[in-house]
Amino acid sequence: MAAIAPARKAGRPLGAPDTRESCLEAAERLFADQGFAATGMRQIGSAAGVTIATLIYHFGAKEKLYGEVLARIADSITPYLPEPTGGDADLDAVVAMVERFLDWSLDHGDYASLLLRELMENPSRARKARRWYLLPLIEAYAAAIRAGQARGHFGPCDPEMVAFYVTGAITHFQASTVTIQQMLGAPAPGEIVDRFRTTLRANVKAMLLPAGG
Repeated sequence: MAAIAPARKAGRPLGAPDTRESCLEAAERLFADQGFAATGMRQIGSAAGVTIATLIYHFGAKEKLYGEVLARIADSITPYLPEPTGGDADLDAVVAMVERFLDWSLDHGDYASLLLRELMENPSRARKARRWYLLPLIEAYAAAIRAGQARGHFGPCDPEMVAFYVTGAITHFQASTVTIQQMLGAPAPGEIVDRFRTTLRANVKAMLLPAGG
């Protein structure tokens, strides 16, 4: 007699790990393209190839799904975070930190676009937010800049505002790369990135160096 397969728990979708991952990937793409408000759970379920009941089983509500997407973004940034400034926090070290975030944005295009939307479109959610997924990056940059100021390397800039300035510029550039490329006569993507990287370095140095430095 053929063996009888063990009964599955009621309500638990088959292939749960793969299903969950497919839902998260679909949500990432749609949130990046359309933003939080314009993206519905049915649309995410359709893009992931699952029913809305399956989507609700895994995530409960759109806000919780969005929170998990933001958490994945934060996890992806961690390897690119500035290293602890145990040594001398000089100009080259801080510029290298900023460039690591540029590298992250180029490696994670949808994440960078979604992060830009989150910075621009979430005033109502910001008032109720309990976790800021970008904060570790801002704090790491600010700490490095303060260390450089304490050693006399940098002028009296505002470390947090410099950090917000450069992260905002980088995410905006990544989200706008295709538009910039077309506006400038469609040069190669690598050329656009190189030009932005050069400009980014120059602006970071200009913000950090003492007047006349």
